Amino acid sequence: MKQEVQRANLQGERALHYASFTAIGDRKENQDRCLVLEDAAAGAYLLAVADGTGGHRNGAEAAEACMNTIREEWAVSRTPVESPERIDRMIMRSHQAVKALAHEREHRPPQTTLTILVVTPSATWSGHVGDTRIFHYSDAGLQARTRDHSVTEMKLASGRITEEEAQHDPDLNLLTQALGSRDLPQASIQQWHPQAGDLLCLASDGAWSLLNDDDFRLLVASNSLQQTTQDLMTGKLEQAPSGQD
Repeated sequence: MKQEVQRANLQGERALHYASFTAIGDRKENQDRCLVLEDAAAGAYLLAVADGTGGHRNGAEAAEACMNTIREEWAVSRTPVESPERIDRMIMRSHQAVKALAHEREHRPPQTTLTILVVTPSATWSGHVGDTRIFHYSDAGLQARTRDHSVTEMKLASGRITEEEAQHDPDLNLLTQALGSRDLPQASIQQWHPQAGDLLCLASDGAWSLLNDDDFRLLVASNSLQQTTQDLMTGKLEQAPSGQD
C-alpha cells in the first residue's frame, strides 16, 4: 500500500512541528515522495508530497523529479519564499522535469500529482495539481481542504453527488490534471490562515481515503505528532482492504 502523508502542527508564531509516514503496502514500488525544506533566515518551511500515478510507467521517477526540482528552486530563487508566484513556478518547472523523462526514455511521459505548502511567520500558501490534498484542522474541526483535480470533484462541485457519495464514486481516481500530462496543468494556488496549534495535513489519496474526522482530531490534540502519526497510520493499514493504494 503506497502512501505518503505529512502533517504539521503550528505552535506559536514561528515554531512548526512536522511528522511523516509512508508505506509501500502490496505494491512493487513506492511511487510517493515527500520533502521538507527550511529557510532558517526567513523562518520558512516548505513541505511537499508527490504521488506518481499508478497507471503510468516510472511514476516513482516522476515524483522524485519533482522533489529534485523543488530543492533546486528553493536554493536559487530570489523571489520571497511566501510568494504564490514562486510556488507556481516550482510546479511548472516540475512539470517540465517530468515531461523530460519521457524524452530520455522515448515513451509517453510518466505522471504525478504534486502538492506544495510553504509556511512563513507572515503567510501560508499552497499550490497543487492532482488529488494529493491539504487538510486544515483546528480543535474545532475541519476548517478547509484543497479541491482535487478529478472527475469526482467536478461532480461534487456541480451538485451531482454528495460528499458521502464522492467517497465511493467510481471516478474517484480519475484525474483531470497531472504533472507530465500532454496539456499544461493549471495549478490551484491558495492562501491558508492557520492559528497556533492547528494542523495542516498533506496526504496522497492512499492516505486520505483511510482517514476520518476523528483521526484528524486525534492528530490536532497530539503532543507527540510523529508517534501518533505512526501509530494511527499503521493501524489504518492493518484494517485496510487488499489493493488499497
